[in-house]
Parts: sequence; structure tokens; C-alpha cells
Amino acid sequence: MRIRATVAAATAAALSAALAVTALAVPAAGADQDDSASKFSNIDVNHDWQDYTVGVEAAKRRLIPISATVTDPSGIKSVSFELRHGDDPETADGIITAPATCHAINEITSWCEALLSADPKVNLRSNALAGLWLLSPTAVDGDGNVTRSDGLDTASFARIKRTTYMTQTDATPEPVTKGKNLTVKAQMTVASWEKNKNVPLIGHQVLLQYRKGTSGAFVTLKKLKTDRNGWAKATVKATADGAYRYTFAGTNLTLPAAGWTDYVDVK
Repeated sequence: MRIRATVAAATAAALSAALAVTALAVPAAGADQDDSASKFSNIDVNHDWQDYTVGVEAAKRRLIPISATVTDPSGIKSVSFELRHGDDPETADGIITAPATCHAINEITSWCEALLSADPKVNLRSNALAGLWLLSPTAVDGDGNVTRSDGLDTASFARIKRTTYMTQTDATPEPVTKGKNLTVKAQMTVASWEKNKNVPLIGHQVLLQYRKGTSGAFVTLKKLKTDRNGWAKATVKATADGAYRYTFAGTNLTLPAAGWTDYVDVK
């Protein structure tokens, strides 16, 4: 058996730097096997550039589908996929792996697919693991040679985020006299993989928005940050019947969120 490694440059805008992989072992002397590495193409892990979000509800986990076309002159015996958190495979602080099911297209090419499970009880036990996860597929050809690749292209990563929540916006008092103050509040929470529950999202900017009447666009009234308990609270003047809501733009580690509106009658 020979173990081989391949590498391709990752786009700087997507992955910040190129990744490099060296051979894991020296080929056995005199081995009568092909020297060409298995080739990976048509990688699909971040389909439609979507983010994968993991909360702490009953489901507890998120399945991430990954597929690739794999070619080798000796045929494909097996393929596995690995997502890792961290650029360097040797120092990665998080790893998610799964064997693939392969379907032969012809004698040298197979299409392989797998479902990787992101689970706070198994491989997402730290909130620090939110963010970019890089893909490393591994193939074993018909002669038993192993090829592992890293940084194949800009499609070879997944972003795993913590789920965020916004409570329904609450405006009081209701009804309110025109020109009087309204207090508008809502609470933001975020999934804590470490505590296995939702916790306050502290110190993040949210927007208080208002829409006059029952249709039309929302306009932003105020920008403010959530307090130590995740609450956003603001005071505004009541001017006309309309709906209030809070929105959160999200981050690289958390989802955007918007609260249900609260419609207020102004007398």
C-alpha cells in the first residue's frame, strides 16, 4: 500500500491562505502500483453557499451532506470525508468524519456521498468551534493506495453557526396616546453547545424598526446593544398606528434573527 497526499490552492478571499499537505509515508520500494493520486472533483459541501446551524433543541444535531466525484486509474475502493476546525490537520481542535457511499460511474470513476453529523453532544462541545470548517477527503484506490487532499477549492468548506433567537417584540403601554412614550423590548438568546441550552446573547447590536400601518417597508428607529441578560429596550414617541420589531444582522458565528412584530394602536 502507498499513502499519497495531494494539495490545491484555496482562494485567498474564502480561506485567507493556501493550505499545503505533504506525503504521509514513503512508497515501498519495488511496489508494482500506479503512482498517480486519486483526483477529487465536483465537491459539494456548502451547497448554495448556505451556513449550517446547530441549536440545542430536541434534534440536537445537524446533518451536513457532502459529495464528490473521485477518479483513479486503479478504480476507487473507498472514500471518507473529514471536516476540521483549524487550518492545520495536526492541530485542529474539532473533527467531524464519516465514510462515504460510492456509486461507480465507470471503472475508474465513482460518485461518493456522505452525511456528517454536527452534534453538540459529540463533536461540538465548545462554543469556540463555531465558524469555518475545512474539508479533507480521503480515497483508497483499487490497489490500496491512499490519497488525502486539503484545500481543494472554495467549495471545500462549511460554516457551522450557533442558532440565535429573538423573542416577540413587546411595546407598552397598549393602546397609547399619540405623542406619549412607548417602551419597546425583546430578548435575544443563542444556543450554547457547552451548556446544552439557550443563553442570553450579550452586547450585540440590534435594530429597533417601525412600519406605519399594516404594509410597507420597515424603517430603523434606533440601534442599540443587548444587555447582560440579552434584552434590548428602547423608548420612542408614539406617532401613528404601526408595528415595531427588533432585528439582528448575525455574525460569522451566529445566525441573523428577527422578532415577531407588535402592532400598536395610537389613540
